Amino acid sequence: MDVTVATRTDVGRVRTNNEDSFFADADLGLFVVCDGMGGHSAGEVASRAAMEAIRDEIKNAGKAREKFITSGKSADLKALRKTLETAIHTACREVFKLASKNPELAGMGTTCTVVLMAGHQKGILGHVGDSRLFVMRGGQVHQLSEDHTYVNELVKRGALTREQAKNHPQGNVLSRALGVQPTVPVDTMIFDMDPGDTYLLCSDGLYNYFPDASELQVGLTAPKIDDGINALVDRALERGGHDNVTGVVFRIGGATPLASDATAAEQRIAILKRIPFFAHLNYNELVKVVGLTQMARVAAANRFITEGEPGDELYVVLAGEVEIIKGDAVIVSLKAGAHIGEMALIDNAPRSATVRAKTDVNLLVMRREEFFGLIRSEPAIATKLLWSFVQVLSGRLRDTNEALQGARRELNQQSEELEVFLDEG
Repeated sequence: MDVTVATRTDVGRVRTNNEDSFFADADLGLFVVCDGMGGHSAGEVASRAAMEAIRDEIKNAGKAREKFITSGKSADLKALRKTLETAIHTACREVFKLASKNPELAGMGTTCTVVLMAGHQKGILGHVGDSRLFVMRGGQVHQLSEDHTYVNELVKRGALTREQAKNHPQGNVLSRALGVQPTVPVDTMIFDMDPGDTYLLCSDGLYNYFPDASELQVGLTAPKIDDGINALVDRALERGGHDNVTGVVFRIGGATPLASDATAAEQRIAILKRIPFFAHLNYNELVKVVGLTQMARVAAANRFITEGEPGDELYVVLAGEVEIIKGDAVIVSLKAGAHIGEMALIDNAPRSATVRAKTDVNLLVMRREEFFGLIRSEPAIATKLLWSFVQVLSGRLRDTNEALQGARRELNQQSEELEVFLDEG
């Protein structure tokens, strides 16, 4: 993928030293922002040590990325995700080891937000702390990372509202950081990347001066991203610059997907949102779901589901038209936006019908293994999916019950007519 990169860091208007570190290499497909913390120069040491450790680990693991680029297999993508997670764990141990050896560095730590471009239009996020990753696509800015702060934990538990959290006195207290302990939980997420997407990794010294994420558009829509990152950093400095300010912007080249192009990431997310099974998920959660799917193309007249055979995939029709066949009869034709086989994500029962491409079709495919991996690692998503599943089943039970009652009424009516006929005879 063609990638354009722009970076900038500034000490700000209050601090005397810069505790932020960053790395950006389009050829390596690696982008990193770390925001250090600690007394004296400890923050600088922590952020640089973490950044260098991650950089070196990914460089040394280049074969894992090459393997996925060659194969495109989901197993190789998951292995690459594990490679990034391992690199961040290595960085955590390195920072902790440095702090343990030098009393002046005791207690130091750093945030860490990493994007690794995996290939096949997939990216992998690795994240600890409150630096952030944003994406600009479809005319909107979305935050893809989740802040690991004390206040955000309270919001997630329902103890604080989003409005209350904005001015909370402990808003900058981290619940996770690299190097404070020898290990730390690492958030990882696979997400789709499209031509036209613009990504921003930044420290809190930048985004804190943009309380509404939509304000970031001023930099992320700039035709030249060098101008864009300069506009963002300059505005943060103009609004106070009380912290170090760092941003890494990169843009995926190529034609920007049209709104009508159902294969664009934004459209895949919108289609998935319309499926009852996923209706309660927010944008960030839908990004996680779509990131675990694969694209498939089936030529006209070919089957991709066969009646009576096992299957573990959910299919979403992105473009084209398919036919549902029961026995030898075509039951119905479905167009873009339709979904087939969601029960296969949780049920081993044989397929109840055959599905054939009526025209050439583009499909979004989620397999049971990826689905279960998602709900094991994401309790909030699991809860919402369980609730949606119960609602879908409840609706189907009501429909079945109404159909049975209708059949019973019809049978009773036929029986009464038969009795009248026999009596008259």
